[in-house]
Amino acid sequence: MDTLKDEKKITAFLNKIKTEWPGKIERFEFKTTTVIYVHLKEGISSIDFLGSLSRKVERFVDFTIPIILYHIESDGMNLRSHPINWYSSFSK
Repeated sequence: MDTLKDEKKITAFLNKIKTEWPGKIERFEFKTTTVIYVHLKEGISSIDFLGSLSRKVERFVDFTIPIILYHIESDGMNLRSHPINWYSSFSK
């Protein structure tokens, strides 16, 4: 039951990211429930996006399971990983 709640919270988390950075995200793609590809729009650098995201993203996290976001540039050539909530299971 908690996993289902977390899955809904992760979807809300992704929607908050898309709202916070309008015009930068093309789409999200779930590879698994904890591995999510963030496809960036053309001309958006994955390293710049990761830098701006990492400074603000923690305030959006309200779920307990760890996830990994992979930021992918529109050409598919650059891929950067961003663990979120990675150490949350150790604090319980």
